[in-house]
Amino acid sequence: MAFWLIAAGLLLLLLRLAFAADGITGCPDRCGYVDIPYPFGIGPNCSCGDGFDIACNTTNSTGVLVPTLAAAHRHAIQVRKLTVFPRPEVKVMLPVAYMCYNSSGNVTKQFDGDVELNNEGVYRISDERNMFVVIGCNTVAWNQHVDSGGKGLYRNLYYAGCVTYCGDSRSAMDGKCPGVGCCHVNIPPELTDNVVTFEQWPRGD
Repeated sequence: MAFWLIAAGLLLLLLRLAFAADGITGCPDRCGYVDIPYPFGIGPNCSCGDGFDIACNTTNSTGVLVPTLAAAHRHAIQVRKLTVFPRPEVKVMLPVAYMCYNSSGNVTKQFDGDVELNNEGVYRISDERNMFVVIGCNTVAWNQHVDSGGKGLYRNLYYAGCVTYCGDSRSAMDGKCPGVGCCHVNIPPELTDNVVTFEQWPRGD
């Protein structure tokens, strides 16, 4: 089963470069239902450089082409929208990080969310348009960013995470995220990836 939408929903990645909006003659300006404005581009010499290349060779379940970030090699990162003005943004779908347990409390499968979306150093995850959401009972999860170079107690400069609690399997409530079965927190600025760490708490019934 495919999982998409991490944090509050679709991730918006901020581009750190300023550029002109003029396209290149002869280059495709659309992939499926998504417009591809310059400096992004499909094909050789159609973007302003590495990291702005968009692949257009993946189809969805209905056979429609969907654009993906060409620089992401580990997982296909689907692009939902590209915006140049008033500020450059990319709206993408990322897979959800997860850790699953069996009835004995042993980990059966896990994925830390690392998708290498920033191989070319172009993107930042918007701290204005995203938040970090954890769903599950008695779960601790956090992400981190920027190695501190050994300074201080913790290895990274930024940490963001939260804790969920459930008295039992009936505690969590649909449509609510108050810390019981679900929690959320703002993310730090300048994140360049979405690597998530989980910690297992003692579990009740």
